[in-house]
Amino acid sequence: MDIKSKHIRFDCTDAVTTDIASDLDKLLSKTNNIREAYKQNPLPLFTQLDKTDDLSAMQVLGETIRKDAQRIVVLGTGGSSLGAQVLVQINGWGTPASGMVQAAGPEMIFADNLDGQSFERLLDEAQLANTKFIVVSKSGGTAETMMQLSCVLTALEKAGLNAPAHVSGIAGSGSNTLRDVADRAGFPLLPHADGIGGRFAVLTNVGLLPALLMGVDLVSVREGAFEALTSFMEAPVDEIPAAIGAAMQIAHAGKNRNISVLMPYTDRLERLGFWYRQLWAESLGKDGQGTCPVNALGPVDQHSQVQLYLGGPDDKIYNLVTAKNQSLGPKALAAACDIPELSWLQGRHIGELVAAEATATYTALKENARPVRLIEMDDVTGHSVGYILMHFMLETIIAAGLMGIDAFDQPAVEQGKIIAKKLMAESSN
Repeated sequence: MDIKSKHIRFDCTDAVTTDIASDLDKLLSKTNNIREAYKQNPLPLFTQLDKTDDLSAMQVLGETIRKDAQRIVVLGTGGSSLGAQVLVQINGWGTPASGMVQAAGPEMIFADNLDGQSFERLLDEAQLANTKFIVVSKSGGTAETMMQLSCVLTALEKAGLNAPAHVSGIAGSGSNTLRDVADRAGFPLLPHADGIGGRFAVLTNVGLLPALLMGVDLVSVREGAFEALTSFMEAPVDEIPAAIGAAMQIAHAGKNRNISVLMPYTDRLERLGFWYRQLWAESLGKDGQGTCPVNALGPVDQHSQVQLYLGGPDDKIYNLVTAKNQSLGPKALAAACDIPELSWLQGRHIGELVAAEATATYTALKENARPVRLIEMDDVTGHSVGYILMHFMLETIIAAGLMGIDAFDQPAVEQGKIIAKKLMAESSN
């Protein structure tokens, strides 16, 4: 199974092992019923892709945020942050060369984990005057995010700075805590799209507003996502990469391959692995079901994970992601390194070695009879990343349908939130 879209190739040939072939066919046939159900009742995730009215509101708020900003700090956790990180990484954020991105505009920081010492440093009074904060919470009451916001407002007040000039955000509609705080403090909020949960919200303002501020082409992102959606809605099921991927993953789970490894071979897709990890785990880990998503990065994790992948238990399916046309980077020509031991590197680009190592990992997995899927992008662009984001959301939604579970709730997460709030309330009495 080797399918090429406009900018991405999905090669599942070596992921369809003989022991899952019959199960795969049965599961694929079931995906057509899942697809027809969503044709009859499209998700808001699908219907918002061809909208443009929300883009103008983002652009207006973006101009306000950029004004006098040297730092932009995004307050949000999980789906309120990870998708945006994937999109801004298209232009180099979060890579070793991220300083070049910052030189062209404000520094962007995602405060997605709660840590007292780290956040105290972010609120250094000497930098507050040139810092803008974007607070994101669909529920309007996420504990970690509201704690951060409360500390930001406290720090701004202490520094004599006006909250509306430094804070803006995105919140769900209706009455919620974040909207109440914003009304009291006077800072603006954009509406979080109704009916789209946080981990599926990357193609809404949740992901697109930070991407806009980092110079990403938002229209291109949505066009790529729409291409993936069109394939899902119109192509035969055995030609839909997301349907094949979902059926393949569930079939392998039935053979006790309960770990799904996503391993990009480019720095600019490193955050994709973290976004995928939340999407797959939180959507499918229910009713005693689900498989464990693992994120890796090539080539670096060839030195920390591939020994296990090749020599350890056959309990994983591997998804390698490459970008064949990305910059090859510098060339090795130094006279001091012109020695026999390095003759195979002389005159070669870094990108050539990355490509060779990706091919080597793929080949080694195949030769060790480990199921491996290759996802080959032409390059890391707004269009290709938009496509791959929609692809994995569709793959997750289809997998949930095959498993007979709701992809869109997270009861175990909510249970933890309730316990944490109770503990805080009890300790304050």
